[in-house]
Amino acid sequence: MELNKDNLVAVLTTASGSERSSNQQNAEAQLKNWESIRGYHFLLQACYCDLNLSLQIRWLAIICLKNGVDKYWRSTRINSISKDEKFEIRKNLFSQLDESNNQLTIQNAHTIARICRFDFPQEWNTVFEEIANILESASSNNIIRIHNTLIILNQILKVLATVRIGRARVAMQSKVPIILPHLAKYHHIFFQLWTSSFDTTTMEVSYICLKTIRRSIVDGYEYPQRDQLVTEIFTSSLENFQKLLILHENNQLELLERYLKCYIKLYSNLVNDNPTSFILMPNSKDILITLLSLLESKASEIYNNNNNEDNDFWEQMGIRSITILKKLTTFAYKKGAMLLKQRNDKLEVEKATKIISEEFFTPSLIENIVNLIITWYLKLKPSDLESWSLEPEEWVNEELQLSWEYQIRPCAENYFQDLVSLFKPLLSNFILNKIEVALSDSNIDILTTDSILSVFQLSSNAIHDSCSFDQLFQNYFKPQAMKMEPIQNKIIKRRICLIISEWISIECSKETRLSIYELILSLLENKEINDKVVKLTALQTLQHLIDDWEFRKYDFLPYLNITIKSIMNLLNELELTESKLFVLKILSILIERTNPLISQEILIDIISVIPNMWESSNNSNEMIIKNMLMRVLRDVCNSLNNNSDKIHHIVLPLIPICCDDQSSYNSLLCEDGFELWSVVLKQLPINMEIPSILKNHFQLIIKGLLNWTEVLNMVLQLVRSYCILDYKIFETEMGLQVFKIIGGYLQTMRDDCIYLTSSMIEILILQIDDDKISSNLIISNLIESGLFNELINFITRESQSPNCEIKLSLPILRLILKDSTFFIKLLKIICDKDSNVSISLNILIESLIRMLKLITDSKIRKIYILALISFYNELNLNKYIKMNDGVDLEYQLNNVTEQDGICIVLSKHFNNVLFLTTHLLEEVQEDPLKNGDCATYHKPTSYDDDELKLIEDNENDDGEVDEDNEYVKEFKLDPSGEQLRFNLLIMNKDPVHFIYLKDYIKFKLQNLSQYVSDYELLISDVNRDTLDQLESIISK
Repeated sequence: MELNKDNLVAVLTTASGSERSSNQQNAEAQLKNWESIRGYHFLLQACYCDLNLSLQIRWLAIICLKNGVDKYWRSTRINSISKDEKFEIRKNLFSQLDESNNQLTIQNAHTIARICRFDFPQEWNTVFEEIANILESASSNNIIRIHNTLIILNQILKVLATVRIGRARVAMQSKVPIILPHLAKYHHIFFQLWTSSFDTTTMEVSYICLKTIRRSIVDGYEYPQRDQLVTEIFTSSLENFQKLLILHENNQLELLERYLKCYIKLYSNLVNDNPTSFILMPNSKDILITLLSLLESKASEIYNNNNNEDNDFWEQMGIRSITILKKLTTFAYKKGAMLLKQRNDKLEVEKATKIISEEFFTPSLIENIVNLIITWYLKLKPSDLESWSLEPEEWVNEELQLSWEYQIRPCAENYFQDLVSLFKPLLSNFILNKIEVALSDSNIDILTTDSILSVFQLSSNAIHDSCSFDQLFQNYFKPQAMKMEPIQNKIIKRRICLIISEWISIECSKETRLSIYELILSLLENKEINDKVVKLTALQTLQHLIDDWEFRKYDFLPYLNITIKSIMNLLNELELTESKLFVLKILSILIERTNPLISQEILIDIISVIPNMWESSNNSNEMIIKNMLMRVLRDVCNSLNNNSDKIHHIVLPLIPICCDDQSSYNSLLCEDGFELWSVVLKQLPINMEIPSILKNHFQLIIKGLLNWTEVLNMVLQLVRSYCILDYKIFETEMGLQVFKIIGGYLQTMRDDCIYLTSSMIEILILQIDDDKISSNLIISNLIESGLFNELINFITRESQSPNCEIKLSLPILRLILKDSTFFIKLLKIICDKDSNVSISLNILIESLIRMLKLITDSKIRKIYILALISFYNELNLNKYIKMNDGVDLEYQLNNVTEQDGICIVLSKHFNNVLFLTTHLLEEVQEDPLKNGDCATYHKPTSYDDDELKLIEDNENDDGEVDEDNEYVKEFKLDPSGEQLRFNLLIMNKDPVHFIYLKDYIKFKLQNLSQYVSDYELLISDVNRDTLDQLESIISK
């Protein structure tokens, strides 16, 4: 269809129809096709400006234009709008300022703002002058025109203020002084009009004018305090603000409240953006005093507000006021040090600091603020008590998740903590006296008591040097928390739990901790006074106790099983998903942290409730519970260790439910499914064969490798577990597929995945018998999949920090050790057809020697030495051939037979290999009675996996086992089935632990002397010092 205005109007008419039809879909497709046609966006603007068209057509036209500006205005975009078309569009942007439909005006404003974002200041530097001319020429009677212009200007300022890179923001700040006089003029005119008549139309225009002034001052000036007009506006703003507060007493119009919020937002935004500018305003102290008086005079009204979102005006004003005071308090204490943007205006910052800290935040004022907060803003409100009674779970969840910026009590608590922390010398004794006086008064009500106790909770960092929490807990807090009546005492029980959470990391003796455990248990008991709020808060405290560094699981052991039973009972009482998640999370943490102390009976009881919870959480809002159930199962399985097979009947069927890409739960539960699967494999008892169902699940790993690369490390851990449990799986077609996928990822893998890949292949190669290496299907799969080739390419590449290359060389070294002659044949398979295998062998040996020189771990060095020495046998080196130093080595190797090329390479590197061997023999004292094993080879290296290390005793600095060390006891766990299998494999199959290196070297040299012709020439190439040292070491 040809693009013209008539056709466009027809298509827009069809597309804007109220009923969906094929014609409407065709119209939308046509609009999509026209997007790339020149002139389309100009015609859209023409349709919007045509007042003869219907509202629906004009609405769709401006929406399409706005979206088109986003997609095609930049000249770098494909099918971008041409310069000529942009120019014509910009000419008409202000042609509809008399538009009476507010929504159309807003969409037009968004369009203009987007164009400014792209074109200002380079292509459209006059936008602010054009707006200033419109405002100057407009009559105050033409309210619609002024209103629409202000909406557009407000959007432009909003968009340009977000620019952080480029010239737009700086250019905007140079232009704002052009428009601010007009804004100030119209705001004054319309403010006077509406405050005398309460005309809502005039009031709306005045409000949008104030919003625009707010953006102009905060974002349009680098130093607003230096501009005379800005300071005048600020001075009048307080007068207007106070006038509106008086008007609000008799007239609670929504627009009036928005107006008041806009004023306080002006102060708040300037304080957040530039506190120095705010403080240096001539009436800044008067503004702060007004805000403080507002907090005091409206405290009762805020306190008694029922948290109705439609009636939270004073609460929002209170939050803004406290936020302003909080920011300025920090500024005063830190002496302006937080201001990076004004580091060059040191004198102004110092002046502002002096004003706010010496003239405003005086000691008496700070004490008054603290008194005000304690008296009104820390107390639980009537609405809190109502929610506690009617919806206890929901109220606790809100308390746990609440952000301090959105409700007055958390906001006040946050500011109070700042005050006592920043002004500790001034407030610590004041607060202690306040607490002592209040708590000694038997006539105070329970809410006031709770408020005073919250002061103790929030002041922990300030007063801990002046009081003893341990003593207070035993003498006051515990007796109060143990009271069973009156029923209102549950408020105190909750508060004491919060106090414990705050103080345990500051001061809490071992005896007090044990007492706290008893208290937590009593609060979890099913008694009327221990309602859901008390129990959930007690659990929150338990979480803090468990997470604390000083937590000792053996101290908690007497309370452990009964605590878990209480948690399970509470879980049955709960109704809300968030509450259940919270309790399950703490249960999971507790099981993990106290492993392996929970009795098997209790663990089985935990598992028994999971099937019912799983079935009852099929609702879309409760599906997330399944994730947490999977984590609980994981932790229970870990805790059961060698008895984990007792829950296989529940766990194993869940693996395909979570990890099969055909399962409806796959996207939600796959990661947790992989974790649980991994734990099942790791904890499989050592005397138990891998169940056939787990063998069948192996095929799911292939899909996991393909579809879940973001958790590749988790999937690779699964692969490694199968390598240990049943390596023959990798002789199958499935093993080949796994190798192919890993080979495709290898060059771009993260370090942790590279370490896992190396460990996996190393474990497989160790399990292959030496005499069967050449016919083994695992090796065939490694070659066919291309993974062997990728491994060689990886370890022979250049690298500045070759940690990954060293780690990935270990499986290659293991393969060389098995049969070096067969390895050279494998190397030949992956070589270029026209290249001699000796070239690849030379590159590999050079890389291995280069890496060996960087390694400090003796065990890893021995693997390197053993592998390199193993090349020197009668099949690989039957004669000495010296390299011609004057001819390129690669040229030489390509012009000799394959066998002679191998001899040249091995002859060339013989000196280096013996030199590095001598160094290792000098440093490590192997035990001949242990076939070359020694303690050094049992120590962890930087190339070991954290989860797969040799099991060793915990020794102190003297080498003695220190079983009484509390940290050893705390974190020591029984080895898993996987760790035991790995240890058996290493001790039985790893040559590091059963080849005595001295005898091995002696044997190799004797063999070489028998099979290598010109052996004397080979030895003569070795450095004399190296030979002497080697002979000396071997002869000992």
